[in-house]
Amino acid sequence: MKVLIIGAGALGVGIGASLKDSGFEVDFFAKGATKEAIDRYGISRKNLFKDIYIPAGQVGTYDDYEELPEEAYDYIIISTKTVANDDVAENLDNNSICMKDDCKIVFMQNGMGYEEPFMKYFEQHEVYHSRVITGFRKEVPNESILTAHQNPILIGSIYGYSNDAVEPLAEAINKSGIPAKTETDISKALWAKLIYNTTLNPLGAILGMSYGELADSDYAHSIMDILIEETFEIMNRAGGKTYWTNADEYRVALFEEMIPDTYEHRSSTLQDIERKQKTEIDTLTGALLNVASNCNMTVPMHSMIYSLIKALEEKF
Repeated sequence: MKVLIIGAGALGVGIGASLKDSGFEVDFFAKGATKEAIDRYGISRKNLFKDIYIPAGQVGTYDDYEELPEEAYDYIIISTKTVANDDVAENLDNNSICMKDDCKIVFMQNGMGYEEPFMKYFEQHEVYHSRVITGFRKEVPNESILTAHQNPILIGSIYGYSNDAVEPLAEAINKSGIPAKTETDISKALWAKLIYNTTLNPLGAILGMSYGELADSDYAHSIMDILIEETFEIMNRAGGKTYWTNADEYRVALFEEMIPDTYEHRSSTLQDIERKQKTEIDTLTGALLNVASNCNMTVPMHSMIYSLIKALEEKF
């Protein structure tokens, strides 16, 4: 089977190495120094589970959508920052000849609502979501370092379509050493990740703290308590569900189980701020605020966090 990965960041390279190791053919859409490094040195995945090295020439790279091969791909993984989704969706539609008739688009991104630009062009049965709470970091353009892992990667349809089409993808990632499987009720997992990310990522970026440092600070802890409470109110009002029935249950799981497993992790939002790049705040906290607005709710702590990240971005 053949996959195109659009977004050769830490996650994209890590998943690409995993799939190639499991027998998939892998191409990347990549530009500049990243494309050059992959072409010259290949790709690698290091640290947790097992180290994988894929030599140069064994994965393909493209920097022009019009050069993608015709009817080549069984899967297209979208692992760019969500700020690129409008551009990616339009370009993929304009060059959809690269997709096989039964090709599936699989999002490996943060937040909520990031699929909306793609739904202008593609049908519901063509798109699948994933829940990834494995930490990936890049120090050089062609290498992915796994920094933390909490739960299996989950892949499924938010629209209720069968997971049969994405079973081979999940099985290949799992075979490479990263636990992965399909999930029928993926929406619960996506809400769980959104609660986790909106509690930790922006606050960590504002304060310059890892997840563990946030938990160790009484002041940050009190802010997270309020963020969790607000998020559960939004989710309940919107009719969403996750694995915990209320905010109190979730707090116990977060501080006693989840954060200890990812104690040293520095969020992607923090890394973006440090690199002076635009963050994914609009599909994280911004998405929550949109749901709250549709439910006629005010959520002052999330609103403040959103404004603080936007204020930081104004300097870039």
